[in-house]
Amino acid sequence: MVGVTLHTLFLSILMRSIGNKNTVLLGLGFQIFQLAWYGFGSQSWMMWAAGAVAAMSSITFPAISALVSRNAEADQQGVVQGIITGIRGLCNGLGPALYGFIFFLFHVELNELLPDNTSEIKTKQNPSAKVSSKSDVQFAPQNS
Repeated sequence: MVGVTLHTLFLSILMRSIGNKNTVLLGLGFQIFQLAWYGFGSQSWMMWAAGAVAAMSSITFPAISALVSRNAEADQQGVVQGIITGIRGLCNGLGPALYGFIFFLFHVELNELLPDNTSEIKTKQNPSAKVSSKSDVQFAPQNS
């Protein structure tokens, strides 16, 4: 619902007030800000806030489509929109594959990364548990 409102009302206002090219640049600026925030964020609230900035960066693709549409001839509209959509699809497919390979090269194991509050939750569930510095939980023997 937010995306529909953003793309119809806010995008049309931006296009009329600052122009197509500047709207694309604004969307790309929000994208850079959002990705940097994800990269340097250290707390969970920062990830949620970066998601809100991602909503603003979603104006980039419609703005690019409008910019290309206004600059293309009437008989070339389908071709240019197909090229733009094809490039977007290619990037959506190759991006995760590329970064998966980069994670592999640098030995990043996402399964080993645990949230900071995991040890606190497990300690609350079993107060007799001993927590080591590696967030491994060692349970005390139970008397039966």
